[in-house]
Amino acid sequence: MANDQEIHDRLARVEEIIEQLDADECDLDEGTRLHEEGQELLAEVREILDNGRGEVAELE
Repeated sequence: MANDQEIHDRLARVEEIIEQLDADECDLDEGTRLHEEGQELLAEVREILDNGRGEVAELE
């Protein structure tokens, strides 16, 4: 997992969204909203990484 709190928080929320969608417990409107939120969060993570604000952690 990322060592940067900004990235970690966004990816944690994306994981929550995926779990909600996989559980198939939401209607189409809620699923669409969750999908859009996930896409926005992933775009933010890409921007953080592109701008070099993220910290790279080497895992052993």
